[in-house]
Amino acid sequence: MAKASDVLIIGGGVIGLTTAYFLARHGVRVTVTEAGEFGRESSWAGAGIISPGHARRAQSPLGRLRALSASLFPQLSSELQEKTGVCNGYWICGGLELRRSADALEKQRIENLLRQEQGEGATCEVLEGDQLRQRQPGLDPDLPGAVYFPEMAQLRNPWHIRALVAGCYLYQVDMRPYTPVVDLVREGDRILGVWTPQERLVADKFVVCTGAWTDRLLQSLGLSLGIRPMRGQIALLRCATPFLRHIIMGGDEYLVPRPDGRVLVGSTVEDAGFDKRTTAEAIAHLLATAYRWVPALARAEVERCWAGLRPGNPDGKPLIGTVPGWRNLYIAAGHFRSGITLSPGTAQILSELILGMPLSIPIEAFSVERLTA
Repeated sequence: MAKASDVLIIGGGVIGLTTAYFLARHGVRVTVTEAGEFGRESSWAGAGIISPGHARRAQSPLGRLRALSASLFPQLSSELQEKTGVCNGYWICGGLELRRSADALEKQRIENLLRQEQGEGATCEVLEGDQLRQRQPGLDPDLPGAVYFPEMAQLRNPWHIRALVAGCYLYQVDMRPYTPVVDLVREGDRILGVWTPQERLVADKFVVCTGAWTDRLLQSLGLSLGIRPMRGQIALLRCATPFLRHIIMGGDEYLVPRPDGRVLVGSTVEDAGFDKRTTAEAIAHLLATAYRWVPALARAEVERCWAGLRPGNPDGKPLIGTVPGWRNLYIAAGHFRSGITLSPGTAQILSELILGMPLSIPIEAFSVERLTA
């Protein structure tokens, strides 16, 4: 049996790694177990879009969490690069939510989005006609307008994972890749440890950060939270020269330009179980959307395609906090398409909860009880 840690985190995606890093900075002895390679599931597969927010003006629980995360990313990114030498590609590039047609329903969608985002304190404005073409050359001339978010940012998911892993090692986190947890050891209302194929690991407190696999892990405790995998497919294009300045979005689809000329085209939302295959139909749909919005992308090279499994949940809000009925079990899961965006805020409030510190924002809206009552 390995030496006890203060906190054992089950799941080494972006949520688990960021939580481990934040706790270890406070001197907490942390172990992280991951069934495969760190961050190689949905954390690696996403596009790295970081939504903007305003901490003092946000109104909804999710808006407050998003704003908290947005406020933490600049310092976290610079700190990781300074301490580890790994740049995560953080870049405030701005974003455009397109009005995709002139019909009344699409106009109403954009008006609702603008009202919602302004209510959460996000900086945004409507651009139409020449204003839109000047802001982002190359858009299809038939697109009637867009909402512009100047503070929207992005990062490179694999780089960010690499930086977090390096940061965890720097703070002497006990990192255990390729170590799946196969069972929870419990006594009364406490978790005593976890079984892996190799050994039993023990700790004082345990955190579940297992994404789409959360219900599988917790079923031995009699819990079913409704977290399920939702497949998202992405295509990566390579352009001869970079020409897109901003993230371009329209409903579920998006284009994320990288400074090197690559463009991520995403993403589908598919209830396909644990199937991570890419499909011709879905990729064709994504590419057609890209060409429709930016006709010049029809000449880009298709470099590769992939899919990830996002943790969907019944009401669209993540689960953050304690697990009812267990004195020393915590959870951070169900972030769906916003794992990267919400990871620093989630890690901060979860660390505060574990350490008994005042919470940066209220977390009642993210409680497990709302899905088990």
